[in-house]
Amino acid sequence: MAMIKLGMTALCSQINAAGKFGQAAGPFVRGGLLSPYPKTSGNQRGNLVFHKPIPKPTSFSANFSVNMASLPSKVVEHVVFFKVKDGTPPEKANAMISALQGLKSLDQVLDLTAGPALRFSSGTYKYTHALHSRYKDRQSLADYSAHPRHVNVVKEFVQPLTDDLLALDWEADLGEPMLPSYGAIRIAVLKPKEGLADPQRFELAEILSGYKGIFPSVGQVSFGENFSARAKGFTWGFLSLFPSGKELEELNANEEHAKIQNEKVLPQMENFVVIEYINSPNSANL
Repeated sequence: MAMIKLGMTALCSQINAAGKFGQAAGPFVRGGLLSPYPKTSGNQRGNLVFHKPIPKPTSFSANFSVNMASLPSKVVEHVVFFKVKDGTPPEKANAMISALQGLKSLDQVLDLTAGPALRFSSGTYKYTHALHSRYKDRQSLADYSAHPRHVNVVKEFVQPLTDDLLALDWEADLGEPMLPSYGAIRIAVLKPKEGLADPQRFELAEILSGYKGIFPSVGQVSFGENFSARAKGFTWGFLSLFPSGKELEELNANEEHAKIQNEKVLPQMENFVVIEYINSPNSANL
């Protein structure tokens, strides 16, 4: 993996110095969000698309009205993409997701969701399911990974059913307490081109980190540099949390910033994978 000349810490420090992802971000920070869908209608996929701001839903505050004061603002993000083997019976795939969801009760876990991909986009890989979890620090993630219950779930449910997986971990300063819950999620793992100059990296970091400020219906954004050894060369992790699938769909339907992604984001990426899924107790059966 090529070393990032300007590290994520330095990038984030410059962004914060400019003022919460910065008024100095320029037009591209106001440009939008990475989305895996092209400038067409329906479920056609294959590009990352920027979307214009959409109104904040009236139900948004109700969805996150619990007291968040005790929740951390700095977390370790852990995402895993799974490719379930072709021909796997649906009930077995559902059982795998249910077993993964059950790991949320472990003491080390701040939050954990898993589900089948609602939408997926990549030029290289194909994944069918995803998991997202949060931890207070790297040691908590390591303890979770080594926990007997986690090891057992991987051995009994994940390994027999999957023939590929990708994992990305990053440290995130959210700038606010982590959300206690969310209804839908988009996860993007990104690999910028080798030799990308510092100004372009900084601009991309501004675009991604400033995402929530552009789209009020997004509940929370997380962006950081990978430290997992199982990332297949991907460098950056970027996720967006939504109050519900409705806000996710509204955002996907907004296509007016495709020009920005075509000119400013995709040309800078060597590879990417994007997965969306709905967070629901019954998501295993979607």
